[in-house]
Formats: sequence, C-alpha cells, structure tokens
Amino acid sequence: MIKEIAEELDKMERIALEEIDNSSDQSITGQRKLRVQTASTFLSLLKEKVLDYLFTSQEEEINFFKVVKPKFSSLVIFYSLVERLEIDKPEGGALHLKGYYESELKTIKRFFESNRQIYAYYRSEDDYLDRQLFIRGVAAPRWLCKIRVDQDERFSTAGDYIYARIMATEQIARYLETAITGVDFHPFQGDDIDTTWTGESINLLEMAYGIYQTAQINNGKIGLADLVRKFEKVFNVNIGRPYRRFSEIKQRKRLSRTKYLDEMAKSINKKIDDEDAFRPNSKD
Repeated sequence: MIKEIAEELDKMERIALEEIDNSSDQSITGQRKLRVQTASTFLSLLKEKVLDYLFTSQEEEINFFKVVKPKFSSLVIFYSLVERLEIDKPEGGALHLKGYYESELKTIKRFFESNRQIYAYYRSEDDYLDRQLFIRGVAAPRWLCKIRVDQDERFSTAGDYIYARIMATEQIARYLETAITGVDFHPFQGDDIDTTWTGESINLLEMAYGIYQTAQINNGKIGLADLVRKFEKVFNVNIGRPYRRFSEIKQRKRLSRTKYLDEMAKSINKKIDDEDAFRPNSKD
C-alpha cells in the first residue's frame, strides 16, 4: 500500500530534518539550504514509488494526491520560502524587521484572497470536488484551481499543488507571526502528535455539545456538525450523526444526563482537593 510506503518515507524525512536542526557542522544558511534539498529528495523518492505503483481505487488515488503528496510537497515549499525570506531580510533594528515581516504577511493575505474558493474548500474538508481535483488526467475549472506547477501528469493532479501551497503558506504565516513576537517556531508540529480518542464516543459528543452550547469556538459561529467533524479528525474517532446520537444523552436519567461532564468536573475537583491536602497551611 502506498500509504504505508509514504509513512515510512515521512518518518525518515523527519529524522533527517531533525538531524539538520541538531547539527553544529552547518551554518544557519547552510542548514536552510540542506532542509530544502532534503525535502526535495524525499519528494523525489515518493515520486519514484508512485510511478511504480498501481492505485487500487479512485479513493486511494484521491487520498494520496489530497493528503499524502501535499504533506511532502508543502515541506519543500515551506523551506524554500523560509530561505527566500531570510535572504531578502533587510538589515536593521527590531522595528525595521517587524515592518518587513508584516509586509510579507500582507502578501500571504493576498494569496488567500486570490485563491479564496479553493481555500474555502480546503478549510471545509469537503469532498464533492475531489474527483476533479485529485484524480490524474482530470482538468479542474480554472476559476477554482489557478496554480499548477508540476506538469508531469503521472505525479500530479489539478489540486495537489495548491493544497500543498496552502499548507505551506499557513505555516509561513505562523513563522512570520512568531518572528515578530520572538517565539520559537516549529513547522508542522501538529502533524507529529498522534491523538486517538480511546474512551466512549458518546463522551466526546457530550463535550462537543457543551462547547457548542456555550459558544466557546469562533464566538459561537460554527455549526455543531462542523465541530463534531473537527473532533473526529483530531481524535481519529467516528462519532456519527450528532443530532441522532444526542437522543442517547436525552434518554439518560434526569440527574445524570451530563454523565461525562459531571465525571470530569468531579475528577478535577478531586485533584484540586488532593493537592490542597498537601498544603494545609497555604494562604493561597
């Protein structure tokens, strides 16, 4: 399976990039160049594997060009952009540099505005256009997909590059924002964290309802179904249709309808009480 092959290459790439980060043999400029070269090498290795591989279904091909390849391509784009940003960085004090970074952020904003249709599709995690965007040999509408760089149709689709570009540009925006504030930045850090919900899925739905009803995300401007889908993606779990499953919560006895949330509150209060028990004379 190409997924397993890609996962192994991804692990090797992360190790190679980490070795560059920890190396004292290279200058900072040399490290930047080596990161670009390393990311490009692993993308080429992935291409070699794909050209010798026969996809078992359209779904597998779509997943590869929508998820797998952009993950590799985005690293090449990201490290190339970082190298360019640092080469073009002007001499001067903190205020001068801040102006430079803010100007670059405006460029990024214009990129997202000019590609707002495909960016909205990317952010929505929809799939109704996937067969136009992520199947080889299929042409997507030009108004939707304006950028296509890789002309080798054996290893490219109408949408895989723009997805990679979006992923890299989001990271560059974070890179610039942290450069302004002086905070250390680690690209694509979230990709390395495996988070799988191992409790009952109804408990996660209960949390989702609590967050939704109290408008904790986007000032309440998010649909319950969208919130549940986000939970499913982050925690690798299938919750199911939220409104239908809510009936399971409603059918509980009245004193324990919010069973899991009550259990969480009880657990947190117990931890607080246990810690306070070790500080009987504390004035806090």
